[in-house]
Amino acid sequence: MNVPLSSPPEERVLPSTLAGAFTGAAGGALRGRANIIPGIIMFSLFGYTGQRAYNFLDAPQPTPPPRAATADSPHPPSPDDDDDDDADQPLWKRVLNSKYSPMKVLSDEQYERLLREKLVRVDAEIAIVDEQIGKVKARGGEDVDRGGREKKA
Repeated sequence: MNVPLSSPPEERVLPSTLAGAFTGAAGGALRGRANIIPGIIMFSLFGYTGQRAYNFLDAPQPTPPPRAATADSPHPPSPDDDDDDDADQPLWKRVLNSKYSPMKVLSDEQYERLLREKLVRVDAEIAIVDEQIGKVKARGGEDVDRGGREKKA
């Protein structure tokens, strides 16, 4: 059965179920003749439920209505207020952008902004270390511990 990739989600359930059945039959045959039928049943159920779950998670989610200006915030919300939570995004982007994922999909602009922020932090740390080095040189190299503080005698 040749199902095109652009087929509706309902048409993908049958091929997944059949693929699961064939996989279960092959796995059951490896374990013995008595395991073929249970393998077909279980793996076809796995294929069916897995494809239905994927279809459910991949379906576009309804978007909430846009927020109107309130007394607290007289300005209408800007497009940057949302975290790009478009319901039209594919499943893998929604999974990666969820709060439970340790990774996040970044656009080139977001990645550039992230790198600039890190560079500013590193520059600030370098300036602090340079300042501490200047203080040590001004004191003439008195007894100073690694944190830049004088050792107590």
